[in-house]
This record gives sequence, C-alpha cells and structure tokens, in this order.
Amino acid sequence: MNLRHITSDSHPIKEFLIYLLLILIAGLLFNLIGGVLAAPLYGISLSAIMDGTAMQATPENAAFLKFYQIVNHIGMFTVPSLLFMALFMSRYDLSTLGLSGINFFTVLSGIVVLFAALPFTGMLIEWNQGMQLPGFLEGIEGKLRILEDSAGELTEVFFLDTSVKGLIINLIMIALIPAIGEELVFRGVLFRIFHKWIRNIHVVVIITSILFSALHLQFYGFVPRMFLGLVFGYLFVYSRSLWVPIIAHFVNNGTAVTAEWFFRRNGGDLNAESFGSTDSGLVVLISIVMVIGIFFLMRRMHRFSE
Repeated sequence: MNLRHITSDSHPIKEFLIYLLLILIAGLLFNLIGGVLAAPLYGISLSAIMDGTAMQATPENAAFLKFYQIVNHIGMFTVPSLLFMALFMSRYDLSTLGLSGINFFTVLSGIVVLFAALPFTGMLIEWNQGMQLPGFLEGIEGKLRILEDSAGELTEVFFLDTSVKGLIINLIMIALIPAIGEELVFRGVLFRIFHKWIRNIHVVVIITSILFSALHLQFYGFVPRMFLGLVFGYLFVYSRSLWVPIIAHFVNNGTAVTAEWFFRRNGGDLNAESFGSTDSGLVVLISIVMVIGIFFLMRRMHRFSE
C-alpha cells in the first residue's frame, strides 16, 4: 500500500471538518437509535436516559449500558469512517486502507510487540497514575480524579457478569468493536488526512496517537494509551496493512478483558491496566529493546519489499 496513492482533490482541512461533521451527525443519530430501542429491549424510557438515571453505573443498568456503549461506539467511529471513505476516497474498496491483504508475519510481529511492551507499558501506567498537578491546578485535578473514578465504576459494572456469555459480550464491546472502529478512525481516516496535509509520517503517527489517547478522557491513563497509539501507528506504517493494528488492538484489549474475567470468575481481582507490569528496571529495559528491535526488523522488511 502506497500512502500517497490514497488521494483526492479536496483540501485536508476541508476533509477533516467534514469528517467531524459526519461523526457528530452519526453520533447523534445512533445515540437516538439507542434511546429509542432501550424501551422495548430494556424497559428504559428516553426520559430516564435524558435525566441520567439510566446512565448510572449500577448493576440494574448493566445490560442497557453495554448495549448503549456498543451502539454509540459504532455510530461515532465505524459508521462515520465508512461514510467518509465512500465520499472522499477515489478507490472505495478493501485495498484503499490496506484491508485487502494480510501477512502472517506482520500480524505475529504486532502481537509480539504488544506482549514485549507490557513491562514498559506497566511502568508508564504507574508513573502516570502517580502524577500530581501543581497546587494552583488542584480544582482541575479533583475533576480529573472524578472522571477517572466514574470510568472505574463503569468498568466494575461491565465485569459483574462472570459467565461465559458475559465474557463474550465484553470481548465484543471492549475489544472487537473498538479495535475496528478506533483503528478506522485514527490509523485509517485521520492518518490519511494528516499525512496528506503534513507529509511527515512520524509527525502523523504522533498526532494520531495523542488524539487516540485524548479521546478516552482519562488523564491518568493518557501516557500509556499514547504509547499504545504509537505502537499501533507504526504497526500500520511498517506493515502497510490496517489489519495489523486492528488485530493488535483486539489482542491488547481482549487479553485484558479475558484476564479480568478469569480472575473475577475464580474469586480474585486484577487491575487489568497493570497486567504484566514489573518493578525490575532491567526487565523494562529489555522490553524497550525488544520493541525497538521488532520495529527495526519490520522496517527493514518494509524497505526490502518496496
């Protein structure tokens, strides 16, 4: 896949603004669809959704919240991306974003990178969670902590069901749908727009990684998520296939979901975000070297195949 082959006559700023408009329209539409379907499926009224009663992270709302999460994610990520591709991409087929082919080695490399990066990612998580803002930003820090706690409460509700059915639903909701939708957005459409505008592919990887992390609205997980965004970005660049970051994204989220489910099902508890972390500086150093080495190998193979 040649990134420069994906072109159109419109200016990237125009494309970016139209894409944001598509996200807004599709997001609102699917939000409404989710609300309308809530009544017959879960007995929840639109008024309960509007006043926030149905959105509270409680066991009673668990099934509805999962449904609402799935519908809204598809509406905000997958649908706008497909619409944008239909409008702006000159060749609207699977090859447009590197979706026409898949190479076993690059997929395996992407998965190995993720597991090799676990110690370093764990270190970033611990450092980020321990960050304290200056005293004059105490009010902002308090609000950030509230957002973090709210996300944690929602996660707790999602993992209340420890049945196999509950695992499958969580894998679809937390791993499969985000892997497809978010990679279409950040490594697909936005990557294309920014690369057309900026041209420097490394700058594009950094920008899309920052946006990818910022989207999750979790300040105390911003740095490790940005690092994951960098990993997914370079997997896309060096594999020349969007399938590789999609599969890597799914494996990353799916591993955390499965580990969390397994521990809870067996009466334990696991902080999935710190899964694979270590206190050993040597292990972290080896982790960094392995990640760099695998990307170096992928880059060499990329150049060789051109």
